[in-house]
This record gives sequence, structure tokens and C-alpha cells, in this order.
Amino acid sequence: MTDALIRALPSTSDSSRPWLVWYAPGERIELTGHVLSMWHAKCAGFITAEAGPGAGVHLGMSPHWRAVTWCAGAWVAGATPVLVERDDFLVGNLLEEDPSMSVAFRIHWLFPSADVQVLVTMGSLATHWPAPLPPLTLDGIADVMPFADHFPPAPTGGSEPALIVSHRDGLRTTSRDALLTPTQSDAVEKALGTGARALLIREETVERAMRGVVAAWRAGLTAVLISPDADAALVSSAARQEGIQEGIVGPSKSQ
Repeated sequence: MTDALIRALPSTSDSSRPWLVWYAPGERIELTGHVLSMWHAKCAGFITAEAGPGAGVHLGMSPHWRAVTWCAGAWVAGATPVLVERDDFLVGNLLEEDPSMSVAFRIHWLFPSADVQVLVTMGSLATHWPAPLPPLTLDGIADVMPFADHFPPAPTGGSEPALIVSHRDGLRTTSRDALLTPTQSDAVEKALGTGARALLIREETVERAMRGVVAAWRAGLTAVLISPDADAALVSSAARQEGIQEGIVGPSKSQ
């Protein structure tokens, strides 16, 4: 029995429309539900094989379509994404245990005490890390691609953690059920009310970006994820191209 969070994710049969569109300077990437489901399965298989079921998976990432696949892949595997700065003084005191795996876009973003270290390039068309990897570090693309395109979701309950995030007031854990409530933000309601087919999401953190992506998917909308590096002109261009009215930017309040 899958929980509501897994049911909100795309499946291999969702090939008729884009579920995620990524915009960054000089780049637009469109991913159908089928393609996303494939990436989620590969990440889930990799996480399970290298870190074990139910592992804590640190994501040293900024908002990006690859961050979406790793976060969702962790959920499929029954693992918990851990979104904390590796040098945050709160981490050592408040984390019950170090994450088993750390996946990062930069070497210095890795969580150094994680047993499994993984580097992922942000290049959307890249097939491997663009430089020699540090010793005992895995490639988050080349080493993931051999895994199967299908992965049976691990049995999980809605009360289990979906995110562990560092905030100024300490660590905050959000359950899988809580991540889905409230089910609609003001931006989602506005998008649905105007007949829009997409929700534009521009956030500075992976936590807030994922809240927006999940809210869009639950409402049947395409998540249009904008890089934090995008300027106002790119944001406006993306909104026009995706048929999003000005002001329909979602969501997202940290819970």
C-alpha cells in the first residue's frame, strides 16, 4: 500500500504531458511524467543498494530538476531527504544520526561524515561528473543509470518523515502527510481558477521548491521550476512561454 505522497508522484504511464519544466540561463528542459518516474526509480534503486532502506540521504543541492529527482527518488525508496548545511552548528547537536548518504552538486557541499558520498553534475545533458572524482566518491549520473527504470515503492506511512530541514530555530521534520497539507496554496488556487495548466516555482531552497513541485503535481499542474540564478527577464519569458499569468508563482511557505 503506497502512501499519499507516492501517489502524488508521476508514474510510467504519465507520458502525455510535461510534469516538470526547468528554466535556467540558456536552458529549458522539459520532462514528462514517464521520464521523471524513470529517474525516480533509478535514484531509489541506487539509494537502496548503496545506503539501505529507510536511510537518511543528505542533499547538498540548490533548486534544480536533478534535485527534484533525488528528493522524489528518496521518497520512493522509503528514505528521508536531509536538507542541512554540513557546517551548520546545529547539525551535530540535533541530528539523531548522520545521514547514510550525501548527494551534492559541489564537493564542499557534501556531508563529510556520510558513509556514501555522491557527486552530481548540474549539466542537464551530462552523462558523468566532468572531472576526476575524489577517492571513494560515486558518480550520481554514471553510477545511477544502470539501475532499473522501475522500482516498487517501499512501504511507508504518512507519519514517517518526508523532510528534515535546518532552520534558524533548529531542525524541523515534516511528515509525508504534512508535506501534502494544505493541499493547495493561493497560487495553485489562482492557477486553477484562471484555467492555467502550470505553476511557476522560483525558490531559493530545495525544501521550498519541493513543496511547490508537490503542490503543482497534486493539483494536476505542470511544475515550472526556475533557477535561482534566473533574472526577471527569464522569469517573465518562462511565464509567457508556459501560459502562466503574472502573479501565479507558487507556493510556498515553510511549514
